[in-house]
Amino acid sequence: MPDPVPLRRDDPTRIGGHELTARLGEGGQGVVYLGRSPSGAAVAVKVLRADLPRDQAARDRFVREVSAAARVATFCTAQVIETGVDEHGPFIVSEYIDGPTLAAAVGRDGPRTGAALLRLAVGTVTALVAIHRAGIVHRDFKPANVLLGADGPRVIDFGVAKALDATTTLTSAVTGTPAYLTPEQLSGEPAGPAADMFAWAGTMLFAATGRAPFGADGLPAVFHRIMTAEPDLTALEEPLRGVVAACLAKAPSARPSAGQVLMRLLGEEAQDTGGAEGERAPEGSAPDVLEQDRDAPAGRPSSGDGAGREVSPGDVPVREIPARKGKAHRRRVPVLAAGTAVLVLAGAGYLTAQVAAGQGRGPGPRVTSSGSPAASSGSAAVPSGVAVAPATRAYTLPGSAITVHEGDGDPIRLTSYGLGDGARVYVRAGLTGRFTPATGYLAYAMSPGGRRALGIDALYGADGSSTVSVVDRPGGPAATIAIARAPVYPAFPQWSPDGTRALVTLNEATGGTAKGYGYAIIDPARKKARVVRVRDSGVGRWSYFWRGDGRAVGTWASGAGEVRWYALDGAAAGTLPGLGGPLTVDGEDLSPSGLHFLSRCPGAAGEICVWTADGRPSARFAFPADRVIGWYDETRIAAWRRKGEGYEAVVVDLGGRVSRVLATAGAAEYKATVLRYTRTG
Repeated sequence: MPDPVPLRRDDPTRIGGHELTARLGEGGQGVVYLGRSPSGAAVAVKVLRADLPRDQAARDRFVREVSAAARVATFCTAQVIETGVDEHGPFIVSEYIDGPTLAAAVGRDGPRTGAALLRLAVGTVTALVAIHRAGIVHRDFKPANVLLGADGPRVIDFGVAKALDATTTLTSAVTGTPAYLTPEQLSGEPAGPAADMFAWAGTMLFAATGRAPFGADGLPAVFHRIMTAEPDLTALEEPLRGVVAACLAKAPSARPSAGQVLMRLLGEEAQDTGGAEGERAPEGSAPDVLEQDRDAPAGRPSSGDGAGREVSPGDVPVREIPARKGKAHRRRVPVLAAGTAVLVLAGAGYLTAQVAAGQGRGPGPRVTSSGSPAASSGSAAVPSGVAVAPATRAYTLPGSAITVHEGDGDPIRLTSYGLGDGARVYVRAGLTGRFTPATGYLAYAMSPGGRRALGIDALYGADGSSTVSVVDRPGGPAATIAIARAPVYPAFPQWSPDGTRALVTLNEATGGTAKGYGYAIIDPARKKARVVRVRDSGVGRWSYFWRGDGRAVGTWASGAGEVRWYALDGAAAGTLPGLGGPLTVDGEDLSPSGLHFLSRCPGAAGEICVWTADGRPSARFAFPADRVIGWYDETRIAAWRRKGEGYEAVVVDLGGRVSRVLATAGAAEYKATVLRYTRTG
């Protein structure tokens, strides 16, 4: 921050219990002071220059809006400590970062280059991942809002623009700094997470050149270039040049999410991480902060279905599994932005690509003493199915250009989807109703038949616990269940075959990375969760899934080509080796009977293998699928394939024959969208 200067005669000396000792700066939004908290810690106190209405409801709304910033992880952001309104106006108290702004540092020392520029890019986009994960859009990302602290860059002032815009007369119709506005803002459209990515790209270009991305020679000229021109990116090197170019796309839907950018900068494929999920925004708008019911439990996003009982951490038993002895397998865990107060990267595949595997409804898998599958007398035949139901209607999903083709006789029905790598989640009213935004959830999965739903909550509870919500449908109450304390968080909800229990994969954010932690079994009737920590060697890269009998869960062991089963209490329950490799599956891993699952065929690219519960080969067919939606029925799957410049989801039988199109999507939306289907019966 700028060097402190003495207080002026008319400056306040105390705000919200914090003593003010000096001025740090002044801008269009207000004055920033250096302060001392009651404990003696240095803090930054921003007093906003806002014409706030006098009625208490407006003041309460302002505090509620701006307090959302406190949900953001402190990793690469300045922690918000307190917000409020007193006789001096609305104020925000945050962590004091002793360092210059990026704007000042570049003006003093010149542009950033090489590793220093890349570190700046990684740190600032990590901050945006955390901000978007908390359901906030910055809306004023710029060099002056990036502080260069001793421990790296920190982003400040997130969420302030929305709070002022919603409750005061300070801001105009277009909020933000002119040089870093987006085409959609200049067109009068709402600013969502994609607007932050455009401003982030411009800020990185400023850091590399010392110049505003679209010039500084008068607003009409700058605005014209924002709308029509492409800036010169020759000062940037790869991989930064490519991601900056993508983020400067004129259309918001064409820009990558913060999570995708982070993965590309770290050398990972964006589809491996699913990108970053951000706030939930209704169609046609992009609210910057998740709304909460004032009567809802603290930290629980409003679902509109009523408050449920929150389980205390003491009700969440944890069982740890000792590490598997023997040779350790290398595993590639994506490096993610993370903190202790925010759920991080969960999207297409939820942190890691989801895989298909299962177990029959009979006894556990047969394993020989040598660890190989028991010999079989031949392939288990896959039964023939009935004809595929024809599509009777086609519609475009709200908030997207994806077209869905649906038939009245379909055994599965699209019931939720996430756009922009989960930045917005939409939920269907039952199995046939309209789709509406589901604010407050990172993911949402309906149980078979649509009786219940499980939502991964976007917010941690007031006690720091990650939570899920079990929703009785249609229109029933929602019960919030604590899972584990931060930095452990749930992802990829799945219902048991009988719909009586649910499963979530647990990951742990630590030191800027995320690694596998284990799983949790959720009992909706008792409003409890059993957390199992898995320390097994090679496990943690892939998510967990149900066995067909509902008495165990499994996961793939990285590099081993095998599925390992665990009982619901965490005890080892068998291994299926020699299966090839996992496929990315967005929905159901098991066939409807629970008797079959899929994999990439051992030693054969572009082929899918079908296995029985005990690991015997059942079918093998060629199909160019990078992602599988799930099982359509017992003899067919739903999978994506490339079609022209985009992709289409099709029904394909276990001989590789396509019978119907389920959905079509452009390349960008295919990569950033998860379609979750529910079995109708």
